[in-house]
Amino acid sequence: MGFSSKCYDLSESSRFQNAILALIVLNAVTIGMETFSFSKSTTTILEALDSVILWVFIIELIIRLIGGGLGFFKDSWNNFDFVIILCSISPATGPLSVLRVFRVFRALRLVSSMPEMQRMVEAMLRSLRGIAAISWLLVIVMYVFSVMGTMLFGNGGEAGEMYFGNLGLSLYSLFQIMTLESWSNGIARMIVDEQGWWAALFFVTYIISTSFTFLNMFIAVFTNTMAAIDVEDEGGEEMAQVLRELQLEIADLKGMIERSVVDHDDE
Repeated sequence: MGFSSKCYDLSESSRFQNAILALIVLNAVTIGMETFSFSKSTTTILEALDSVILWVFIIELIIRLIGGGLGFFKDSWNNFDFVIILCSISPATGPLSVLRVFRVFRALRLVSSMPEMQRMVEAMLRSLRGIAAISWLLVIVMYVFSVMGTMLFGNGGEAGEMYFGNLGLSLYSLFQIMTLESWSNGIARMIVDEQGWWAALFFVTYIISTSFTFLNMFIAVFTNTMAAIDVEDEGGEEMAQVLRELQLEIADLKGMIERSVVDHDDE
């Protein structure tokens, strides 16, 4: 067995992977602890521990590169990990020191150890196109309501000028209302007091059109994508089962042919 094969077997072993994942969790914790104000000795220990873990990660990356060769870069998670390691070894001082903050993203490698989380990430990435389309539609709806709000409430009083005095203020106010954060007592009731009860229809219509409708649309896109992934996985398992059955049947046929040839030769 060559050296590269040994490196590959080591990188693929469950003990090695579990140890690296434990270090990823520990490194994420130490990076978070460095944001607190500790004594100088504690800070020194945390920095030393972080340096040791970083060197372990570098050695791990070298082992995986040797074991996987060029095939290492065919895996997106490997590429992600490679970039994070490069950012982690950037200088601690100078203009490139800001790149070291990206090492905390190594915690995302925990996703690779949990198939269900991988499915969620895959569903999220596949849903980006549908989410982008819904987001554009949401922007258009918000823009229309912002123009309406500015025209209806912008010159109607102190609250109207504060929240709907111009298009920018209207967009920000409607975004706050869409999140349902203090929309009733904070904005809507003040506008209703100035304009009258009919102003409530504007806010109710807007909330139904955005918070309720578009939220359900986002959920529907994500759910459909998850369902499609489930169907693909089930289809893949069924195809694998069919292939296994075909292989067994072919093996039986080969055995029958070989036995027939032997019997014919004996005759």
